[in-house]
Amino acid sequence: MQSYEKFVDLKKNLTFVAQNFDKMTRNILFVLCFALTQAAFSQTFVRDAENGDADAQYRLGRMYERAERMPKDIQKATYWYGKAAEQNQQDAIMALAELYYYGVEVEKNNTLALKYLRIAAENRNYEAYYCLGQMYCQGVGVDKNPQQGFKYFKAAADRGVLAKAQFIVGKMLYEGEGVEKDIVMGINYIKLAFQYGYPTAMEYWTKNKLWEYEE
Repeated sequence: MQSYEKFVDLKKNLTFVAQNFDKMTRNILFVLCFALTQAAFSQTFVRDAENGDADAQYRLGRMYERAERMPKDIQKATYWYGKAAEQNQQDAIMALAELYYYGVEVEKNNTLALKYLRIAAENRNYEAYYCLGQMYCQGVGVDKNPQQGFKYFKAAADRGVLAKAQFIVGKMLYEGEGVEKDIVMGINYIKLAFQYGYPTAMEYWTKNKLWEYEE
């Protein structure tokens, strides 16, 4: 009886394989073609990067950083970002700035962060303005200078419409933190920040009952 049941199971399995052979073959071929396409795509960036294309160098660096079509390799990422940054590729400059500023996957380096953030800021990168504002207000990598930090935050808030920068500008004005106190203007910035969806601004607004100033 058991032999018969095994025979029936075997017959079912063979039938399933026979019925699905074409489908399985197509799936295998699809996976192989996809892998070959991805490999060819990656090699295109490698070739162009090695030939000096700044955009390809940046893209290749990002691929290594994010493990996109390439194995994750932060050293190769910083290498290719650096090659692109030498040609003033703006995305690569900011990528290096953020890597050294946050120090998550590379060793934090305030000197290099400041260098690349300043270059990015010269090219009107508003995230760079924000990071520079943090560095000057906290005295990280530079002498502490809240007034200079405020200028960078305000540029990010006004020109870049960064909600997190709008909140900090508003908070500094409202509390008179490093700048002349201006409650009305501070509230306007804080309100603008939470209108753009920045949750910290809404928490601050509620905690300090800022709506009372509008009555």
